[in-house]
Amino acid sequence: LLVLVYGAGVVHGGDQESIQELVTRVGRARWTTDNSIRLLADPRDAWRARVELAQNARHHVFISTFSWPNDTSGQEFRDILIGALEQREAEGIDLKVRILADASALFAFSRMFVSLEKTGARVRGFNRSTWGLTALYDGRMHDKLFIADGRKAILSGRNFSDDYYDLDNWWFDLGLQLEGASVDDLQMIFLKSWEFTEFNRKAGRFLLPQEMLLHELQVFWRTGRFPNGNSPIEKFVNQEYFPGRSEAPGSVPVAILYDNPFMRRRAASTDLLVELVGRAEDRIELMTPFPNFDPPLTDALISALDRGVAVRLFTNGREAAIRSGPFLLAGYPTLMRLVEAGAQIWVWRGISDLLHQIEAEGCRPELMPPSALHGKMMLVDDELSIVHSSNFNIRSTYY
Repeated sequence: LLVLVYGAGVVHGGDQESIQELVTRVGRARWTTDNSIRLLADPRDAWRARVELAQNARHHVFISTFSWPNDTSGQEFRDILIGALEQREAEGIDLKVRILADASALFAFSRMFVSLEKTGARVRGFNRSTWGLTALYDGRMHDKLFIADGRKAILSGRNFSDDYYDLDNWWFDLGLQLEGASVDDLQMIFLKSWEFTEFNRKAGRFLLPQEMLLHELQVFWRTGRFPNGNSPIEKFVNQEYFPGRSEAPGSVPVAILYDNPFMRRRAASTDLLVELVGRAEDRIELMTPFPNFDPPLTDALISALDRGVAVRLFTNGREAAIRSGPFLLAGYPTLMRLVEAGAQIWVWRGISDLLHQIEAEGCRPELMPPSALHGKMMLVDDELSIVHSSNFNIRSTYY
């Protein structure tokens, strides 16, 4: 998932399209102009925002996440959802909680969700092997999305785990809390993912060739309908799920992009980044934990440097690497090319024994410095900022 927060809307000289038009063309995304946005960088704010949405929800909660480990934070938030379900039930309200986790994570931590399902939540694994058949394609779901009552949403790079909320050993990440018409777009994306998973669970997969199944799903992702005209999301298109708004909560323009291998060969976010870098005039700021960029993106950054654009990249150093070994080394060719071209590379060290060093001095800060970087962000010329859950890397570009 990708959120684009639009700035001044500057139209560059001549007949060159505006950034707003560029995002619409490359990302096939619509702009909504009535949004309020709250940046969630502090893990305490990010946690409280999710708790408030869960506890205040009256009709539905939609959650998609790449992983939900059975650790302290994962268990605590599971129990918060169970409490919300029980509270609404006591009030005579049928709160609909729908959780979509990537199949790779759901298989490992499925026991976490048993008590949630017993309380009334429904949990599904995205693109998992079913009925003895392998997954339909090699794509994974890397979303981190939280929607409450169709009115507010949180989009970020945070999963439900201690890695993001343990104040003694946490990863720095970013998120946005949104209110406005952009929430409608996020909710439709969730519902498509949910219904795709339902389609994948049916025994009818035995009856059709895989090529035909893939074609049907591609049509569904593009149009919301299968080739026979049926739409499994029509039942959600009502005021209970999409309640509308009597007045605009804000005035920030936002566009939502979604990367899905069913829709195109390459991620829309990567193609958009390449074009944005190609037209940058002043500076480009990038943040990612995995900087093994797709070659066209690296080439575009080097071309920007050649024409005098300042490029600064923030990533993890060896001490803070979320994944070491080949995962760390995979980013080195990109970093070496960028350094040689004149880019500034900033790395987070994440000193492993920092907690012990601070305690030895008799100091105990409320929030420890992060142990690693997990945020994904891009800023272009103070005109457009991007916060999303994709890593700008080759795997995110194609899978």
